[in-house]
Amino acid sequence: MAGRLSPSRSIHCSLPLNSFVHLSFINTARRWPAAASRSIDPATMGKAASTVSSLLCCPCRCLFCGVLSCLFSVATCVVFTAGLVALILYLLFRPHIIRATAVSADLSAFTLTPQTWILRYNLSLAVQLHNPNRRIALHYLDVAARAYYQGQPLADARLPDLFQGTGATSPLSPEFAGEAPLVGGVAAAGFRREAAEGATFSIAVKISAHIKLSLWVITVPGPKTQIDCPLRIHRRNATEIDGGAAGPSPEFHPTECRVWF
Repeated sequence: MAGRLSPSRSIHCSLPLNSFVHLSFINTARRWPAAASRSIDPATMGKAASTVSSLLCCPCRCLFCGVLSCLFSVATCVVFTAGLVALILYLLFRPHIIRATAVSADLSAFTLTPQTWILRYNLSLAVQLHNPNRRIALHYLDVAARAYYQGQPLADARLPDLFQGTGATSPLSPEFAGEAPLVGGVAAAGFRREAAEGATFSIAVKISAHIKLSLWVITVPGPKTQIDCPLRIHRRNATEIDGGAAGPSPEFHPTECRVWF
């Protein structure tokens, strides 16, 4: 009896073990596709390839980054040093803008032909330039002046180069003589109006020059300077246009000119 019962017991006891093994195999099989999919994820493979590539190219990249970093450091040092030197020089010497004043003007002729609108003129001007800097001398190169009436250019005048010491005042004397056509009826109407209102004409003179700065034995190029002088000039022979002796020059009020760079 005991011998017959033992096999049945063993079979009964082995059933749970076989079931457990079978269930474990099923669970493992269910989890395997997810694990396999994770192992062959394209993003993961891309990261791994990038890591390997970076490891292989590391010496070249380090060399390039080192050279680039060195160049950037040198450029930064140069810019910083130049800015510091410029700031120190500015604080030490405090450069000031020059001052320009039109002190006298003589308009001996300024007439307009009625039909052809040809303007005949003869203008002499005296401008004083003052250098307010106590440690910086100035060189004026390529000095030129141009006269305008009603916004239209009349003539150009070349002036000699000029050296101006510290704190000095130097004269400029441009002269304009000749004739030029006035384009458009607006300019001619403006001339007739000013001639009827006392023969005081609005003439603009612009002076340009390249400046060099001298500090002791050092000379450095400076900016291009523009001097604008808006003038109100009374014609000298306003009552004797058709001939006769020219009268004295009318009174001229000194005019401050605008200096810009």
